[in-house]
Amino acid sequence: MVRMEKSRVFYPPRQIGTAVHLILILIFSMGGVWGIWGVNKVQVALKILPYLSLIILFLATVPFLIYRLYALHRSEYMLERGGIRLKWGWRSETIPMEQVKWVHHVRDLEIPPKFPLIHWPGAVIGRRSFHRGPEVEFLASSHNHIVVISAGEGYYAISPDRSEDFIRTYHELTELGTLSPLPVQSVQPSLILTEVSEKKPLLGILLAGALLNISLLIWVLLVIPDREVISLGYKPGGFPREALGSVRLILFPIINTTAYLANLVVGFFLFRVPENRGMAYILWGGSILIALLFHIAMAFILN
Repeated sequence: MVRMEKSRVFYPPRQIGTAVHLILILIFSMGGVWGIWGVNKVQVALKILPYLSLIILFLATVPFLIYRLYALHRSEYMLERGGIRLKWGWRSETIPMEQVKWVHHVRDLEIPPKFPLIHWPGAVIGRRSFHRGPEVEFLASSHNHIVVISAGEGYYAISPDRSEDFIRTYHELTELGTLSPLPVQSVQPSLILTEVSEKKPLLGILLAGALLNISLLIWVLLVIPDREVISLGYKPGGFPREALGSVRLILFPIINTTAYLANLVVGFFLFRVPENRGMAYILWGGSILIALLFHIAMAFILN
């Protein structure tokens, strides 16, 4: 039997998921580096498009994959006499034991739920329905070891590495009875975005950084067709440096956008902890400073 005062923590399998995420991050990062290298070499604007596509793909996928990897390593399923706690990255759900109707292995269900449409090892995340039935929220890392929890009006699919032990522990705890039920709590990752959006000065900082990114990109795209070459400053003797193709100016918005996204993502991680919010403000404010410096550099080069 499980001791009354003891809680049990279970974790999803992580090894395969970690390897898959690291490989994907490496592949897309190599594509981004290759894109930046290509942009620095091309002389004709039309030839920049394939390299620019690689960079955009890098910017769109790598931050997302990094969060998925972070969430995988910040995931756990805790059983207590008072209820069940599910955690996956910034997502958490606390279910009082009195609301839990049943806990079954997926193979024991007559009609198992469908897996999310888009998923991979280490990130079986999302919502999907039973066949013509209610919706199930997946907080799992693999197809194996799936355990389904029915609680209140919701269903949760998880993947504890010792699924049979998880179910057995649940039944032992229910036999002991509940002394003090856990409070109902549901935290969604979107709550962080909601909290940020409610702080008008902070929202203004983020929007200002985004608008400066857009204005820099538009400026560069307007300059490239009008100028074949540019000069990046002067040599120590006062002579202009060797002229370069103006298409390379596209590196300015690329580097600026990369810095903006990096500061944005790291800032969100810091913002979650009240003691670290000052550092988040510094990072987000720094994005504006970086963008202004790139605008000044553009003006200096063109003049």
